[in-house]
Amino acid sequence: MSGSKAMAEFEARDGRRVLLRPLALRDIESCLVFANTLVKERRVNLDIGVVSFERRVTRKEEMRFLRTIVREVAGKNAVSVSAFVGWKLVGNCDVRRRKTKDEHHCGVLGIAILDGYRGVGIGERMMAEALARARAVGIWLVELSVFANNAVAVHLYEKMGFLRAGLIPGKILRGERSYDEITMYVDLRGSDISTQGRRRKS
Repeated sequence: MSGSKAMAEFEARDGRRVLLRPLALRDIESCLVFANTLVKERRVNLDIGVVSFERRVTRKEEMRFLRTIVREVAGKNAVSVSAFVGWKLVGNCDVRRRKTKDEHHCGVLGIAILDGYRGVGIGERMMAEALARARAVGIWLVELSVFANNAVAVHLYEKMGFLRAGLIPGKILRGERSYDEITMYVDLRGSDISTQGRRRKS
């Protein structure tokens, strides 16, 4: 699939038009702004469930990530769903296949949405698209981790069919604050993932 090919276009609940498509190398500047906006938010909002951005990301680092995800998508070892409002990257979701042969059917889902674009249906649509495409490339067991205090995210994941596998107390430490982490999974076999965000049994 071409990195420029649209997956879907829809109207968010706040009326803004959102385009979903895979990330492409030409998105480097948008990705850099996106990542560093999350870094900046994390400094003032300790509750944000972003653990991969501890400091400002360099252009070289972001390009390395982009090349990796584009290569993995081409090899059917990942799926990438990004959300754009106009030319602005506002959300990103991917499912990346586990590396070992024994876990070839397993993938790890990651998702992030910028402040100001949450709670309007963008995350739900990105996840629905990502799960449908993951199943299409043979990734049918998908895992994720979420802060236990993020009730909104947990509710969304449960709506998408994810089940709780367990809780790790104090998994995340930020300064003097600790956060429990919930691990969740979904088995996509025998289900229909609608791009409208509803998961149905076939």
